[in-house]
Amino acid sequence: MPKKIVLRIKPSSQPQQEQAPEVDALPSQTAAEEPVVESDGPKQVAEQQPQPAGEDLEQALQAYDELMKDVERIRNLDKNFMIYCIKSDELRPQLIRSILSRLSEKRNALLDKSAIVLDNLKAVRETIGSEFHEVEEELIWSSIELNTMQLEGDKGSKNVGLKEELEARIPELRKKLASLRNRLKMVEDMIKQLSDLPRTIVDMTTSREEAGKLLEDIKKKLMLTHGPRAEAVARAEIEKIAQQESIPREYATVLLWKQLSGR
Repeated sequence: MPKKIVLRIKPSSQPQQEQAPEVDALPSQTAAEEPVVESDGPKQVAEQQPQPAGEDLEQALQAYDELMKDVERIRNLDKNFMIYCIKSDELRPQLIRSILSRLSEKRNALLDKSAIVLDNLKAVRETIGSEFHEVEEELIWSSIELNTMQLEGDKGSKNVGLKEELEARIPELRKKLASLRNRLKMVEDMIKQLSDLPRTIVDMTTSREEAGKLLEDIKKKLMLTHGPRAEAVARAEIEKIAQQESIPREYATVLLWKQLSGR
């Protein structure tokens, strides 16, 4: 029987190449630091932008009030000059034109000032209008969201809490929207008045009470000679004097009254 031969293989003297250890990839710093944001509740409109209609609106209103005080002051100047003309024993058309020229200068200065106030009011209108549209949009969205939740029914405590938040938020939005609407209308009215001021400034700064009283007295005097035509004759004479002397009808009324009164 043949002998069994066993071969023994010695391990190689060459060192085996070490394998690099496997390292799990770390998440990037950006991904690790990125926060997770959940937004289930209604947006807070007041936190989205500052309240623009506060200080700017107050400043615009103050400038408008000061402008209206200037209008009233010019009107009072005109009234006091009218009273002076009525009481004056020696009233000359040249004097009337000179004083009225000063009043015209004040009116022109007022118009320059009103242009600045008008620009400020327009800027405030844009700001209020922008806020109005944002609140309106949030009100509509919150209402739709609440109506949808009511149709779906209560599903979990989270929905119940959101529903309560919406129910409290919607009346606040409606109240704020009404306030912004009132502010917007107020500013719109001011803008319209100042936009028309170049056309209406003479009427707004002219006092006609005294001239109206004199006209009634003139009609009574002319009634004796012209009967029912007294008013037409009086107005025609006033218009004639106003054209000849290049003065307003109110002051032409004073001159006619003085003529008829022998003054």
